Amino acid sequence: MTLLLFLAFVSTAPAAAPASPKSNATLVKEARAAYDRGDKAAFLAIYEELARRRPGEVFTLYNLACGQALNGRAEAAVRTLEEILAHRVASNLDADTDFDSIRQTEGYRRVANQMAALRKDRVSSGAARAFTIPEKGFVAEGVAWDPVTKAFFVSSVRRRRIVRIGRDGPVTDFVTAGRDGLRSALGMRVDPKRRALWVASEVIPSMDGYKKGEPRAAAVFEYDVDTGRLRKEHLPPADAGDPPGFDDLTLAPDGSVFVNDGFSPRIWRIPPGGGLEVFLASDAFGGTQGMAVSTDGRTLYVSDYRGLVAVDIASRRVTPIRVPQDLSLAGIDGLALSRRSLIAIQNGIIPHRVIRLDLASDGVTISRARILEMNHPDFDEPTLGVVVDGALYFSAGSQGQKFLNEKNPISPADMREAVILKLPL
Repeated sequence: MTLLLFLAFVSTAPAAAPASPKSNATLVKEARAAYDRGDKAAFLAIYEELARRRPGEVFTLYNLACGQALNGRAEAAVRTLEEILAHRVASNLDADTDFDSIRQTEGYRRVANQMAALRKDRVSSGAARAFTIPEKGFVAEGVAWDPVTKAFFVSSVRRRRIVRIGRDGPVTDFVTAGRDGLRSALGMRVDPKRRALWVASEVIPSMDGYKKGEPRAAAVFEYDVDTGRLRKEHLPPADAGDPPGFDDLTLAPDGSVFVNDGFSPRIWRIPPGGGLEVFLASDAFGGTQGMAVSTDGRTLYVSDYRGLVAVDIASRRVTPIRVPQDLSLAGIDGLALSRRSLIAIQNGIIPHRVIRLDLASDGVTISRARILEMNHPDFDEPTLGVVVDGALYFSAGSQGQKFLNEKNPISPADMREAVILKLPL
């Protein structure tokens, strides 16, 4: 059938209902398939559409630049790379063969040099070491604070432990390695009223004792913060669908615990006295990461590694938070609230950094955004933290990805002690 005949046939057929637009996740999968089969034009077309849907989202822009370069659109690729740079994000462009066709252009060399300079650009608001856990390979992830006893708690991804740092400074085991069936110990929060320490946990390849192919087995552990006794291991329902991945959580003023799901676009909740349940599943975000609840308990802020959304807890309405023109919201792992500001720890972009997002009165608009700390000498994949008395205490260098490289595993000599930084806000 020729094109003209096909068009004529369509014009005389009954009008069909418009097809539902494909989700972003579906488009990403189709782009991957197009790339794998060498269909450069299809790959570019899909990322042009995703860039329209996700303005300013740097991961999308990066793939768009790759598609433009692969299709011989050198000037467009350079402009897209410049847009990424304008968001204060860098990449190791020289390691990506997709840019081979434009590597010798003046525009590419200029952007590559500027990105290299950004990777060394130091921004500081006075972050300094609060304390160190003198154990290489501890792999600190979560930091929690008990305002009653003035004690910090730090979780270990690798050792499957939780330590307590008292007011006078000694580091002691709160939960010994693997006790109560604890998997990797990840995000944590203290509920001072109910005297509980909530801990997100799951099986991770970098933890001690991991066996290849082992189920994720995500759970939330509820400990008595005074005695260390396990109150309950909260497990997802057997009929919950895809196995979740829990690595962070946050606490609402009413005692509700909200839990992320890094492998599915879901948010989980444990209501006071209740069990673990799906609070929200939405195609408005991807697998969830850091979370924080507003002081009035009405809004839950959630990162999905691409950006931020605000969830109205009562209605479960999701509002995307717009990207600032000069700063990316991608790669946010840790998220905390300080009065009317969100403090975000970004380890999914280069350079790693901590940013402050001041919120307008509507709670969903960023009135001001700025980098607080970038390229700190202790940074080696910073993760999670907690705000205490006007300062952010956070894990500075988990080295997490270095423990996952099976072909070139990290050597004991390259492991770092766990450093918790204090950043005045």
